[in-house]
Amino acid sequence: MRDQNAAMAETAAVVRPKFGSHGRVLHVDLTDGKHWVEEVDESVYKQFLGGYGLGAWLMWKHFPAGTDALAPEACFAICAGMLTGTGTAFSGRIQIVGKSPLTGTWADSNSGGTVAAHLRRAGYDALMVRGKAAEPTILVVQDDEIRLEPAGELWGQQIPETFDAMKKKFGGKREVGVSAIGPAGEKQARIASVMNDRYHAFGRQGFGAIFGSKHLKAVVVGGSGKVPIADPKELDTINTAITKQYKQSIGLFMRFMVWMAKPKSWMGWMYRAFKKRGMKIQAPTAAMRQLWADRGTTGAVSVSVENGDGPVKNWKGVGSRDFPLKTHSMKLDGKEVDKYITKKLSCGDCPAPCKGIVKVKSKGLSDVRRPDYETIVGFGANLLNADLELVTACHDACNRYGLDAVSSSATLAWVCEAVEVGALTAADLDGIDMKWGNGEAALALTIKMGEASGCGAWLAQGVKRAAEHLGKGSDAYAVHVHGGEPAYHDPRFTSLMGVTYIADPTPGRHTAGSASWNETFGFGFPLPKAAPKSEVTIQWKGDEGKGQAQAHFSNSMQAMNGLGLCMFTLITGSLPWTELTNAATGWGLSDKDLLVAGERIQNLRAAFNWREGIRPGDFKPHPRMMGEGDGHLDAGPLKGVRVPLPVLRDEYFANMHWDKTSGRISRQRADELGIRELLGEYVA
Repeated sequence: MRDQNAAMAETAAVVRPKFGSHGRVLHVDLTDGKHWVEEVDESVYKQFLGGYGLGAWLMWKHFPAGTDALAPEACFAICAGMLTGTGTAFSGRIQIVGKSPLTGTWADSNSGGTVAAHLRRAGYDALMVRGKAAEPTILVVQDDEIRLEPAGELWGQQIPETFDAMKKKFGGKREVGVSAIGPAGEKQARIASVMNDRYHAFGRQGFGAIFGSKHLKAVVVGGSGKVPIADPKELDTINTAITKQYKQSIGLFMRFMVWMAKPKSWMGWMYRAFKKRGMKIQAPTAAMRQLWADRGTTGAVSVSVENGDGPVKNWKGVGSRDFPLKTHSMKLDGKEVDKYITKKLSCGDCPAPCKGIVKVKSKGLSDVRRPDYETIVGFGANLLNADLELVTACHDACNRYGLDAVSSSATLAWVCEAVEVGALTAADLDGIDMKWGNGEAALALTIKMGEASGCGAWLAQGVKRAAEHLGKGSDAYAVHVHGGEPAYHDPRFTSLMGVTYIADPTPGRHTAGSASWNETFGFGFPLPKAAPKSEVTIQWKGDEGKGQAQAHFSNSMQAMNGLGLCMFTLITGSLPWTELTNAATGWGLSDKDLLVAGERIQNLRAAFNWREGIRPGDFKPHPRMMGEGDGHLDAGPLKGVRVPLPVLRDEYFANMHWDKTSGRISRQRADELGIRELLGEYVA
């Protein structure tokens, strides 16, 4: 532990926030079982907010530079957004930060669930964990009582059994929030996830492996206090208005618009035409709210496969040819998914739940989280598998074992191609005949990955390492960015999503912040008073102004993460972020202040990578993502499309005031943001 005199001197100088936050971070060392509280000055929250912002500040301060992500010395933090735990609508989010064992870069993940809200009620804004327990362990935080308990027989158990045991011992979501790993995390599979409150996941970054490396089976948090609010009445008034807006019924015209927005098998020609002609067709906000409440992301599956947004056949196929709307992708549409739903599922503090629980009798599945867009495209179109029940079974296997569904399905697409070209055989895959369209084989290999057994042991390390293991030139069709499998939104369809894949500090992520939704659908900027409309409105075709818009949108996304709000409200109607923040904190911030806070967060995330020796040129897009090589398609809405991703990235870097070679921020901009001293040598 730190020298106590130094800690006391630091604490004496701290001015803790009066409202909106506690100014307290709980530290736990699993090696020696000790814990302590770090008091955080209010100025840190004003600069970086909570969530990813507070997490980035903590990691910049405490993570030992150059440490392996799975080493005992490595630390991670579970963080609450500024508005999480206050009862604010759409604030039922949990955020985690660390270093990714999959990519070796900065890592963060945002999930639904109650852990962060309970953490705030327990009197903390974040929980930072380091060290390694001598035996499998459960970390329990109940207000001021912090203890380590042996995981015992829970080690080795799948997610449903683990959460059943947690509920029996500690209570339900009202009493505690739980983050836990399954067998994949225990065996340190680099694509392992952490599951939150059973149904939600910290995915994409390998956080499950981090838990496993520390012998940490679960984190259990319960709190009985409250977050201090500057103006409770005003906050309640704003939230009441938001809830009313989302709950109000819609008229006949809006119902027609909702009907039109839902995929139709006979409208394939129109979906393909949108991309070819660069047409933005945005449904009215009220219609989008209803559509989202009805189907969530499943409402976009068949349309996205047909219009080119959803990759097909390991990024080299054409949806309208290889996975046609009428005969294939409509079988995976949200309308079909609806037939299996038994009840709605909420992240927490949400007036419009968009998730669901499904039951599939033929597969013996019940109480299973509904598969959403990424999973359906990944285990469906990208594998040429039109069997929705098998897609759901693969999704369930990921959640049972604690695996990331994007990374798992992307790795299986690589397997299919390796089998197709003769680089892999069924004998190499423990007798499993993994060919295009074979959903049963996909399920069998997903389970193998979850168990990290046989061929699953090397497949569960992600597509980059799988290709390195196999050799035989298989890296040519291993689609990834610096080890991170890209999400299922094609840069040939929306170029700025590709910029996010190669320019954000978390490579391959689609939820990291992008202007792509404005580029393709015309959705507006969430902080309208922070930037002129001309700087945040771009055309689908062409490149003009895209770097500037990308900078604004990526910074606003980090502000949203700092507040702990749901990203899908960017589609269903932006929330009054500034008014909510001021009611909670009493700070009197402007839209511009929040945007600048987001920019500071983005810079700390990028600075972490620079400190780890990572440079912009290390994030290379796969040729198929740019329409090069066999990714230069000869049919469909993406026919002939090439995307100059490196050029667009350079424009984004210029608007972030980052050097395109080193990635460092300019001294002038660091001064303007007030973070030059904090960033040190990262400043150019």
